[in-house]
Amino acid sequence: MKRSTLASRLMQAGNKTQRKKLIADNPALADADLARELKDHCYRVWTTEPVAAQKAAASLRSLSEVSRDPEVLALTNWVEGIADITGGKLESAAEHLDTASKKLAKLGREHESAQPLVAKLIALAMLGRYHAAQRTGERALQIFKLHRDQLAAGKIEMNLSNIVSRRDQYKLAEKYCLSAYRRFKKLGEQTWQTMAENGLANTYAELNDFKRAEEFYERALASARRARMSVTVAEIEASMGNLALFRGRYADAIRLIENSRTRYEKLEMPHQSAIADLEIADIYSELNLNAEASDIYRRVIPALSRLKMRAEEARARASFGRTSISAGNFTIARRELKRAAQLYEREQNRTASAAVALRLASVELAARHFNVALKLASESHAVLRESDNSRLEIAAEWLRGEATSRLGHFDEAKQLLNNVLKRATKLEQPATAQATMNSLGVIARETGDSRHAESMFEAAIESVESARAPLPGEEYQMAFLAKSLEPYENLARLYIENGDLENAFLTVERARSRSLLDAVTSRSQSSKNDETTKLREELNWLYSRLARVEGDEVSALQKQIGDREKKLASASLRSHARARTRTQKGTTMTIDALQKQIGERNAVVEFVSDSGTISAFVVTNDRIEYVIKIASETEVLSLLEGLHFQFGALRFGGDQLAVFAEQLKSRADAYLRMLYEKLIEPIARSFGDRDLVVIPSGVLNYVPFHALYDGATYLVKSRDVRYAPSVSVWLSLNSKRSSSPGNSFLMAYADERIPLVNDEVGKLANMLPKARTKVGKNATFAAFQKHAPDADLIHLACHGQFRPDNPMFSSLHLADGWVTVRDLYAIRLKAKLVTLSACETGLSKVHAGEEILGLARGFLSAGARSIVLSLWTVNDEATSRLMQEFYTNLQRGTDVAASLRFAQKTFVDRGEHPYFWSPFFVIG
Repeated sequence: MKRSTLASRLMQAGNKTQRKKLIADNPALADADLARELKDHCYRVWTTEPVAAQKAAASLRSLSEVSRDPEVLALTNWVEGIADITGGKLESAAEHLDTASKKLAKLGREHESAQPLVAKLIALAMLGRYHAAQRTGERALQIFKLHRDQLAAGKIEMNLSNIVSRRDQYKLAEKYCLSAYRRFKKLGEQTWQTMAENGLANTYAELNDFKRAEEFYERALASARRARMSVTVAEIEASMGNLALFRGRYADAIRLIENSRTRYEKLEMPHQSAIADLEIADIYSELNLNAEASDIYRRVIPALSRLKMRAEEARARASFGRTSISAGNFTIARRELKRAAQLYEREQNRTASAAVALRLASVELAARHFNVALKLASESHAVLRESDNSRLEIAAEWLRGEATSRLGHFDEAKQLLNNVLKRATKLEQPATAQATMNSLGVIARETGDSRHAESMFEAAIESVESARAPLPGEEYQMAFLAKSLEPYENLARLYIENGDLENAFLTVERARSRSLLDAVTSRSQSSKNDETTKLREELNWLYSRLARVEGDEVSALQKQIGDREKKLASASLRSHARARTRTQKGTTMTIDALQKQIGERNAVVEFVSDSGTISAFVVTNDRIEYVIKIASETEVLSLLEGLHFQFGALRFGGDQLAVFAEQLKSRADAYLRMLYEKLIEPIARSFGDRDLVVIPSGVLNYVPFHALYDGATYLVKSRDVRYAPSVSVWLSLNSKRSSSPGNSFLMAYADERIPLVNDEVGKLANMLPKARTKVGKNATFAAFQKHAPDADLIHLACHGQFRPDNPMFSSLHLADGWVTVRDLYAIRLKAKLVTLSACETGLSKVHAGEEILGLARGFLSAGARSIVLSLWTVNDEATSRLMQEFYTNLQRGTDVAASLRFAQKTFVDRGEHPYFWSPFFVIG
C-alpha cells in the first residue's frame, strides 16, 4: 500500500480504534513521510473542508502514539493547530503551532519552522493579541525572504494585512496585501491570489474606494466559485454584504450576509458563524429592527467572549449600544458602550475607541444634553480625523453640526453640515447624507428660508425612498421607514405653516401605512421553506395542546410557544433576506384623484398625531381643511379607559345588572359624548352630513367613531362610517367595482366564551349563497387553508386573541390550533368580505408610520377587500342577532358599510346599550 492510500484510509476511518488498526497493519509506513502526507492533505482542504482538517489531526495523533519520531510529533502539533482554528479553539491553536515551530527549528529546519507561524498569527489576531501576532508575522516574513520562499512570504503578508486592518491601519494593510497579491500573481497561485483579491477589496472598502473594492470582490468571488473554495466564498459574500451596508444598499447587504451565514453554518465553523450572526444583527440595527438585532447581540456576545474573539465582542457590544439608543434604552446603551470601550482599549485601537465615544455622544444628543454631545463628538472627531476611516469621521462631523444646530448656532452648524453633505455624497454614504439634508432643512426653516427647507426635506425623503424600495419583505421596509420619518414630518409641518394643505396632506400620506399599502397592492405571498413549515407545524401542535392543559403545564407550554414563535419570526426574516424584491418608491395619489373617488357623499377624516397632540385633515370633493390641536392623546386615552370600564361592568355583571340597564347605558353614553366633543365636534362643520372614511392615528385606532354620541344620537344613525389605515390603502381596496359575493365559507368553533357561534353559523348558512360550513371539530387549520382562498365571502366565528407583546402572532382559535397573522401572509384570498365576528379581532398594535399590526393587517395583506372586526370582547347572543341583520342587508345589495350601519341602527332604535352593537366596524 502506498503512503498516500494509507493517509486517505486513515482520514476515512470512523474512530480511533479503526485508525490504530490501520497503522498496526502497516508498520513500515508509519513514519514521518506518512505524517507529511497527512499534513499536506490538511493544507489542501482546510479552507474548503474544515472537518477534513480535524480528521487529519486525529489521524496524526494516532500515528504519534506509535511513532515517537520528533518530526512526526512536530507535524502533529502543526496540524492540530490548523484543526483548532477551524473549530474555534484559538488559544489551543496558538500553543500547538508555536510548539510545532520550535520543534522544527530544533531539528535544524529554519525555513520550515516559520511556516506554522503563518497559521499561528491567524489565531493570535482572532484572540486580539495583535502586537504578538505582528511580531510573529514579521519574524516569519524575514525567514521566508531569506530563503526566497515567495509563496510563504505572500501568505504572511496577507495575515499581517489583516492584523493591521483590525487596528484600522488601512494604508499599511494595503501595502502588505498588495505585495502579497503581486507575489501570488507572479507565481500563478490562483487560490492565494483569490484570497489576496478579497483582502484588497476589504481594504479599499474601508478606505471608501468603493469602485476598486467592487472590482476586486467580483474578481475574487468568480475565482473562488470556480475553485470551489467554500470558506472563501462565504468570506467574500460577507465582505460584499458589508460593502453594500456601507453604501446604504440594504437589500443586497441582507441577501449576501445571509448567504454567507448559511454557508458557515453548513461548514460547521462556529467562530465564522458567530461573526456572520453579528453582521446580520448590524444590518437589522441599521434597518431599525431593534428587537431582532438585540436578540442576536444578547446571544452572540457570550459566544464571542467564549471564543475569545475580543475585537468582535467589542464590536458587538458597541453595536448593541447603538441599537439600544435607537430603542430609547439609554441605561443599556451606556453600559454596553462602556464595556466596548474597555475592550477596545485593551486592543489599543484608538479609532474604534473614538467610534464608541461617538455613540456615547449620540446618547447625550437623544437625551437633549447638547453641550455634552458636542464635547464628545468633537473629541471623537479629533481622533477620527487622523485615522484612515473617512466614514466615521464624517459621522462625527454630522453629530457636531447637529448638536451645534440644537444649541441655536445656525450659521456655524450650516457651515459644518454643508461640508458633511458634500463629503457624504462623494463617499457614497446615503444614511449620513439623508440625516444631513434633514438637519439642513431644519436650519433653513428656523432661519426663514422655506424654499431651501422644502428642497432639503424633499431630497432627504427621496434618499429614504431609494433605500427602502429594494428591501425584501414588509418587516424590513416597515422598520426602515419607522426610523426615517423625521423628514416627512418636517416637510408636512413646513407645508402646514405655509398654508399649503394639499401638499401637507400628500406628505403625511407618503409616510403612512406604506408597507401595508405595498402588501395590499402587490398581493404577493410570503415565501415558505422547510424550516418555516416545520416550525409552523410544531406551533400548531403546541397551540392545540394549550387549550387542553392546566396548572404548571400552561406556563411550560407558553414558554415553548414563545421560543418557537421567536424562531419562526427569525426564520421568516432570513427567508425574506434571500429574496429580491422592489416596491414602489412613493404614493402616486393626487388630490384631484382622491376628491373624484370621494364624491359628493363622502368625506375623509385623516387624524394626525404630533408630539402627543391630535389634529385632523378633512377632505371632501371640493375642499381640504386642517383643524389643529383638537385634543391630546392623553385625554383620549383616559376617556377610552373609562368607556372600557363601563363596557366591562356590563360584560362581567350578568343578568343581575338588568335592573340598572338605563343607568349603565347613560354612563357609557357620557363617555361617548365626551369623545364626540373632543374628536368630532371641532371638525363636524367641515364634513356636514356626509358619510365618513376615518383614518385613525395612534390611540384613535381604538375609538369606535361610529358610536360617538352628540347628546341626542349616535354618529351611526346619521351616516355610514368606514375605516382605513391610510387613504392610499382605502383607494386601493376600492379600486375594483364591487359585486355581490358568490360562494361563501363559514367557520365556527365554540368555547366557553362564545358558546353560541355554531348556531350563529348555522343560521347564516341558510341566508348566504353556496355556503360551505365547518363547525366544531371540523373547524380546522387545514380546512381554513383549503377553502378560504376560493371563497368570495368568509365568516369566521371563533375566539380571537390580540397579542400586544407579539402582534404578528395575534390569532383566531380553531379546533386543532390557531391561525396567526403570519399564517395569513402565506395565503392568497379573493374575498370581497371577511367577517371576524368574535372577540377583539379588530385590535392592532400601531407601529411608527401608522402601520397596524394585528389580524386586520393579515387579512388585508392576504387579499381581503373589506373586513368586519370587533374592538372588544363581544356578547355572543347580541352578535348572532347583529350578524343576521347585517347579512340580510348585504343580500339586498347594500354595500358592507351601509349593511353594518343598518344592522347597528336596529339595536340603537331598540334602545340597547352600545356594548352590544358598537364593537363592530368596517375596514375597506
